[in-house]
Parts: sequence; C-alpha cells; structure tokens
Amino acid sequence: MIRSSTERSYNIMKELFTNLITINTKPEAIQNVLKNPQRLLEWIPEIQSVKAGENHFHIRRISSALNQLEVLSVTTTTDSITYHSTKGRLEYDLVFKLTGADDQTIVAQTLLLKSKTPLSLPAGLLAPIAKHAFKQNLNGLKNLVEVLAYQD
Repeated sequence: MIRSSTERSYNIMKELFTNLITINTKPEAIQNVLKNPQRLLEWIPEIQSVKAGENHFHIRRISSALNQLEVLSVTTTTDSITYHSTKGRLEYDLVFKLTGADDQTIVAQTLLLKSKTPLSLPAGLLAPIAKHAFKQNLNGLKNLVEVLAYQD
C-alpha cells in the first residue's frame, strides 16, 4: 500500500526529550519488567488498570493524566524496549535503551511524538512538564527493579 505524503508526514516521529538513570542491576532484570506492561501498575502511580488484549494492552490512568486511556503495544530488540502508545490524546513512542556494565545499567528513556499532534499545547511547553513526569516514572522503575534484584 502506498501512503500519501500527508499520511507519511503524520507518522514521522520527533524526539521531545531523553531522561537518563543508572539502575543497580543487570539489563535483563530491567527488560523483564519493561516487557510486561502488567507491571506498569507497580512503578507508575497514575495507572489504575492494565488489561491485556491481543498484541496490545489497554491502559487506564487517573483523570488528571494527559492520556487517561491509551492502547499500548511493545517491541523489543537486544538492547531496547519501545512502548507504542495510540488511541490517547497524545500518541507517542517511549524508547528505553539499556546499556549494562557489571551490575549497573544505564537506561536512556526517550519520548518520541508524532510530528502532528492534536494538542493545542506547543511542544516547547509540553517538553519540560512531560520530561519531569516521565523522569518520576523512571525513578519508580529504578526503585522497583532494585528491590526485585535485592530479593533475588
């Protein structure tokens, strides 16, 4: 199928920000949590429910969240995991790139937005707010994974 130039430009992703964090465990432990969206309930406090569908997950957040409802699919490579969010007010890809050394892993969390978003808020205003919120969630991931590693 050939897409029109309008459709192609809509699917172009633009990087909004990258957060970095060091987690005191091996990349595999982080991958195990990230690959399972059901575990989002354990490290993102705004999420109220995660329901599995066929090759995707339905996410419900608290009412004050930008995306109260969204559909999430996950793709993985050897060193990254990407969450593809659709059906919400803001469609995005959230890429977690993992770089491990000994028992530490650096996680780069990058938010990519579709070039055309239906929000009236300019990306320049959205970026610092979203970066802070996603960084808090990244800290939640760090706390969860380090507790799980300590228990093993």
